[in-house]
Formats: sequence, C-alpha cells, structure tokens
Amino acid sequence: MLEEGSDEDYVLVTQLPSDSWFEGFAFRPDGRILACRLDEPEIYTLNPEDPDSTPQLLHTFTEEDQTTGLVDAEPIPGTKDEYFVLSTIGDLSGVQFTDPIIWRVVLSPDDSSPPKITKLAEIPESGLCAAVIAITDRVVILPDSTQNCIWHVDTQTGKATILMADDSMKIAEGEGNFFGLNRICVSDEFIWFTNTSAGLLGRIPIERVHDDPAVGIRVSGPVQILSDEITDCDGLAITRDQTAAYTCSYKDGFIWKVNIEPSTGQTSTSVIVSNLASPTAVELGYVNGKVKLFIVCCGEIQTGWIQEKENPWSDIANINSAVTVQVETQEVIESI
Repeated sequence: MLEEGSDEDYVLVTQLPSDSWFEGFAFRPDGRILACRLDEPEIYTLNPEDPDSTPQLLHTFTEEDQTTGLVDAEPIPGTKDEYFVLSTIGDLSGVQFTDPIIWRVVLSPDDSSPPKITKLAEIPESGLCAAVIAITDRVVILPDSTQNCIWHVDTQTGKATILMADDSMKIAEGEGNFFGLNRICVSDEFIWFTNTSAGLLGRIPIERVHDDPAVGIRVSGPVQILSDEITDCDGLAITRDQTAAYTCSYKDGFIWKVNIEPSTGQTSTSVIVSNLASPTAVELGYVNGKVKLFIVCCGEIQTGWIQEKENPWSDIANINSAVTVQVETQEVIESI
C-alpha cells in the first residue's frame, strides 16, 4: 500500500463534489489546481495544500457551447494563467464521446473576474480524446481512443491531422473493454502513452520542429512498448528524468509505479498504493521543494465502464468540502 518502507498511511483532506467524475486537471502558477468535470461542463479550482480548502466553481459552459463535459486542461506555454481546455459531448452510461472542442481559458490571478473563454478548434472527425497536451502555445496533440491515433492540431487555424496511428493504440478484444489509447505525456525525446484495455505503456520517438510554428513536432521512429502489465490503467505522469511512470487502475484502485531504464526502455512495475476509489488521473507536481503525485479519485456516479462495488470512502462520500490523499515516501504522493 505504501512505497519503499514508508510508515505513513494516506489520509483524506479535501473532496470535490461526491456525485461527480473528474477526468483531468492542471497546476496553476500559485500551486492551486484547475480541475475539469466530465459529467458536467464545469471548471473548478482548489488549493491542495490547504486542508480547509473548498473547491471553487469557476465556470460552467452552456448549451450554446455544444459540450456536456470537460476532459482535460493544459497550461499554455509562455503564459501566466492560461489554459487549453478540452471539452466533449459525452454519454457516460453508453461510453460514447464525440465532438471534442479545444478552448482557451484565461484566468485572473485571484479569480476576482470571470474566466475569459475562447473557442479555438473543433475536431468533429475524432472520437474519445482523453487529453490535450501543449507542444507550443499554438500546437496541441490529442490521443483518440476511438480512432486509434494521436491528432496534431494547429489551434490558430483549426487544422487537425493525424500525427501517429498504430496497432498498439487499438482497444484490446474482450468484454468490457472500452478504451485503447488513453493518456499521453511529452518529453523532449518521446511521446509517452498508455493503452488502457491492453495494459500497455509505450513511447514514440519525436523531434521538435523550431522553424515552423504550425508544426512544432514530428514523429522520428516507431512505437516502443515498455510494459504490458498495467491493465485498466488511467492517468499518466512521467518524472523529469524519465526513470519512472505513474498510472492508476480505475477498476482496482491501484497506483502503479513503472521504473524505467531510459536508454534501453527496460521496466519493472509495482503497486505502491491500493484500495483507492476510482482513481482516474495523475499529475506530478513540485511543491515547496518536494515531489508530489496528485491523484483524482472519482465519486459515486454510474458510468458504463466501471461496475458497482464497495466504495472504501463511503463514510465520507457525501462530504462536499474538498479529497487529497498524502503518502510520505521517497516521493510524497498526494491525491485529490
């Protein structure tokens, strides 16, 4: 349950609305978190370092915005408190997601003014896109679990093209398998990705393109499969030195650590935390000089991709004040 001999258990410190499903989030410049709600088109912010913090609703998209939920948020490079936000039209019971839209969301430092929202690009030919990753302040990439590909989107022109498609991104055969390609991270040398139903961690060699702002990135080699031991994985975070990846099992409540030898790609996988309630997204943060892993754990809400089971947090399921879980290890692990 704990990593590398830690003698501290994890504790709940803050909780988002208990009847919700949060799928992605981003760190703000002051250490607060911007969280995206999938079952409603809402953006929240909260302070994970304050145990008395209550999540604050910043913005609700309307019917005119053609969205029923928000999937992910990503800081825009070179800006102070601006984000690419990915929305979708979704049916959580039927596990159908279509019509993703990329928005620009500009926040005020103290949230005294409403966010400024601008629609940047629609990708109607795509399906379930589980993340938005900024390559530059203009170019983003999106993993598409429906089309088994990664989209390249120029947010200035709205042009979307397929950056990479591969069999390793397909949904694995079997009953109850809804997701293939899921989350991605980008380092200087690789795109890192997970395939949820196949239990894969892979990486794709890339090169940065600095002389064409409309391109930003190119694939430079074939897919490399690093691990096939993380079935039902959701969320992905890679350490800065690329020696470890973290992901979670939304079905079993695990947090996995995949140790990576960067030059060879050899890996070993271990469970470092268990018995969480529907963990679905992870991000690495650096707070007061400490490395922390933040984990979104979702509430009591019915979806088509997870069966009903006992919630280990049922005694606090109706508390709507704020959830952060902390584990002291060689790295400090926190979960919202």
